[in-house]
Amino acid sequence: MTEAAALLPRARELATAMMARCVAEIPAYQRLPASVLEGDLVANAAAVVELVLTTLDEDRAPTDDELAIAVTWGAERARDGLPLDAVLRIYPLGAQEAWRLAASEGTVGLADRLFGFLAEVMPRIAAAYLREREDIDWERREHRQNLAGNLLAGRPAHRAAERGGQTLADAYDVVVFRLPAPRRGAGTRATTDLFRAVRSELDTRREVLTTFEGDSGVLLVPATPAHSADELVARIDEVSHAACTAAVATAPAHADIPHAHAEAAEVLALAERLGRPPKLYRLADLAIEYQLAKPSPARAALAALLDPLEPHPHLIDALRAFVASGYHRGEAAAALTIHRNTLTYRLGRVHLITGYDATRPADARQLAAAMTAYDIEAHEAGKH
Repeated sequence: MTEAAALLPRARELATAMMARCVAEIPAYQRLPASVLEGDLVANAAAVVELVLTTLDEDRAPTDDELAIAVTWGAERARDGLPLDAVLRIYPLGAQEAWRLAASEGTVGLADRLFGFLAEVMPRIAAAYLREREDIDWERREHRQNLAGNLLAGRPAHRAAERGGQTLADAYDVVVFRLPAPRRGAGTRATTDLFRAVRSELDTRREVLTTFEGDSGVLLVPATPAHSADELVARIDEVSHAACTAAVATAPAHADIPHAHAEAAEVLALAERLGRPPKLYRLADLAIEYQLAKPSPARAALAALLDPLEPHPHLIDALRAFVASGYHRGEAAAALTIHRNTLTYRLGRVHLITGYDATRPADARQLAAAMTAYDIEAHEAGKH
C-alpha cells in the first residue's frame, strides 16, 4: 500500500481539520454560516483531498476534468464573499495538515508530489476566481459590508461612504436574522445555495447595508417610509422558501447602532431560546420575556411554581403547548398529537398539582409567565 493510499480513509478527517484551521486563522471564514462551513465546504475539501491522494497513489497527474471540479469550487468562494487571499490560503493550510497527519503515520515521502499538485491547481483557481469576481458586483458588496461593520462597531462611516458613492441614512432599523435550516435530507449543498440566494437578493438592495456573522446576518435598513424591515424579512423568507427568525431594533442616529444591534441580537436569542415560531420580533413582542430573562428573585419564584411538575414532563409539555397556542385546546392537542380530552385531563392535573388553573385568565397569565421563567432557567442550566 502506498503512503497516499494509507491516508485515503482519513480524507474527511483531514478536510475537517483544514476547515477548523481556516476558521481559526482566516477571519473571512468566520463570517460564513457554520452550516456552510461544516457542510458544503468540508465536503468540497474532502473531495479535493481524495483527488490529491488518489492521483498520488496512482502515480499520475490529475486530468483536466478532475482539476476542473476543484477549480470550480474555488471560484465559487467568490460568490460566498471570500477574498482571494482567503481562498488560496486554504491550500497551504491543507498541505500542512496533510504533512502533520503523514508524519504521525510515519509516511512523509509524498510531500514533494503534494506541493507539486498545489503548484498546478492554485494558479488555475486564482484565474477562475478572478473571472467569477468580474461577473458579480464585488466592489459594491464589499464596500457595503465594510460600511456595515464600521457602523456596527460605532466607528465613523461618512467619509468611507462618500468614497464609495454610498449615501447613508440618518437612522436605521437594525435587523438580525438567522437563516432557516434546509429541509431534512436536502444535502450539504442546500445550505450553501440558500446562503448565496439570500446574498444575491440583498445585493439588489443598494441602500441596505449587509454583513454576515456566522449563522446570522445583520441588515441596516434605512428607517424611512421607502424602506421596510418587515418587507425585507418577508422577501428573505420567499427566497429561502421558509420563514426565518429575526429581530429588529431602531437606531435613531448612527451612534445608536451598536446598542440597537445588541438589543436585536438579544431579542433574537430570546425568541430562539423560548422556541418561538419564526417571524420578525421587536422588543415589545417579547417585553415580558425580556424582563424575565434577567436573573432576579422574581424570575426564580415564578419558575419555582412549576417545580412540582418536574416529575411529570408530559404535563409541562401540555402546559407549554396550551400557552403557545394562545390557549386554544384544539390547536394545543393537535400540536401534541393527543386527543383534546387528554389535553383537558392533563391541564386539570396541572391545576391540581400547582394550584393554578390554565383555563382561567388570571391563573393563565401567571402560568404563562412561570412557563417562560421555567424555560429560561432550564435553558441556562443546560436542561434544554
